[in-house]
Amino acid sequence: MDKIKLFIVMLICVNTNLYSQDLPIISSKVDTTSIKVGEQIKYELKLTVDTLTLVALDSNKFFTPFEVILEEEWDTLRFENKFSLKKNFSLTSFDPGTFFLKSPKIIINDVLFYSDSILIDVLSVKVDTVSKKFFDIKNIIEVNKNDEGWWRNYVVIGIIILVVILIWKLYKRIFNSKLENEKTQPPFERAINALQLLESSNLKEQFEYKLYYSKLTEIVKNFLEEEVNLDALESTTDELISKLELLKHSGKLSLSNETIINFKAVLRTADLVKFAKSNPGNEIAFSDKKVLEKVLIDTKEAIPAPTELELLKNKEYLEKINKQKKNKIIKLFFGIISGLVLLSLILSIMIFGWQDVKDNVIGNSTKKLLKQDWTISTYGAFPVTISSPDALIRVLETENQKFEWGSLSSKINIILNIKPSDKEKMTDPQQLIDDLIFSLKKIGAENILTKQEEFYLDNGLSAIKFLGSFDYSTNNGTQIKKEYSSITFNHKGGTQNVQIIFDRNNDYAKQISNKVEESIKFEN
Repeated sequence: MDKIKLFIVMLICVNTNLYSQDLPIISSKVDTTSIKVGEQIKYELKLTVDTLTLVALDSNKFFTPFEVILEEEWDTLRFENKFSLKKNFSLTSFDPGTFFLKSPKIIINDVLFYSDSILIDVLSVKVDTVSKKFFDIKNIIEVNKNDEGWWRNYVVIGIIILVVILIWKLYKRIFNSKLENEKTQPPFERAINALQLLESSNLKEQFEYKLYYSKLTEIVKNFLEEEVNLDALESTTDELISKLELLKHSGKLSLSNETIINFKAVLRTADLVKFAKSNPGNEIAFSDKKVLEKVLIDTKEAIPAPTELELLKNKEYLEKINKQKKNKIIKLFFGIISGLVLLSLILSIMIFGWQDVKDNVIGNSTKKLLKQDWTISTYGAFPVTISSPDALIRVLETENQKFEWGSLSSKINIILNIKPSDKEKMTDPQQLIDDLIFSLKKIGAENILTKQEEFYLDNGLSAIKFLGSFDYSTNNGTQIKKEYSSITFNHKGGTQNVQIIFDRNNDYAKQISNKVEESIKFEN
């Protein structure tokens, strides 16, 4: 009996756990039940479930014709042993009609649920094709690729290359000038200096002795080539000594026998070092250098004094050399100045832009108009005062008073039209824009774009302003892009219209237009 009671109690506990979970509570609501095609509906879906419940939502599949624009994250709130889940959607429909809005599939513990359906009216939008005036479809306007500033990196690279080239040229000129200075030294001084620069104390290896003696003999032979006019570099030791003895016997070079013998001994040592790989030692190397210095001094003293003709030729040669030096200095000076001017020009273009630099260096006629003294004049029977680069000229017309400065083909054109008006209020803007487009087409404007904005004078007087752009073809077929502004006032029984047309890509013309607009005044 006790076993049966225990079994019944256990069965009751199991059934209690199985059916203790409540059914989920699903609700939904919208912010409106009527929308126009394309408008949004705020849809809220709310679930209340147990903490052990598994929930899945197919949020991308609302019933047609509704589409999801925006889906927010779940907002979860826990209280006691339950979860409150909330999710917001932004929906729309592009099909007019009346539809039931039902939630997407909600799967809770593998069981499919839906929220209650909500009836939604989607209203169509009426298109007014009668009351508004329509214009021809505008042609496709080619837009140039925005390549402003593409050249800056190339200019920087060019400047760096230019600076490197200038530095290299300058270094080369300085280096060459040093070589020229060395060449312009007298042969005797150049030879003595070259011998003194030779170092004989650190000679160790045989190739070092070979290099040392090669330079040693070359210095002396070069001196003999220049001062004695002797073919020394291509001569062997015996040939060179024979030539010196021949000059001595002929009386052209009064060298002593001791000098010739000492010179011959050094040349023999040099031949042994260069061809027999001899290693004479540092002391002999130093002694031979001293011997050759004495040979140079004796040879210099043995050379006969130059004649007057030789002195004259030498003077002319020196003058020629000095003249060449001066010409090189002048060329270097102008080269540096030209480089600095070019560098300044490039930097100015990078900082201020090509247009500003060109306008300041070469000049710009429109900028000149902007900077000159302007004329302030009052025009018409219903007077309006305007400041302009020059006075507007009266154009004879039967109906209206018309004043104009410039023409459509010029960079800027200012037109003032004045006519009587019996209306106290401003003319209908639609009528004004129709008249404006008609007048622009009449003068040959194409691809007209326009927009409207409010315009106020300093005294608070309001006006209607239209501005935009159009294309204009000249007589030779060239197409010019123009911008315009048209401002219309109603003041003291008159209608005054100020129209300004200028080249689109001319910044100074744009500034002139703004300055004219700011100058408009009416007498109270």
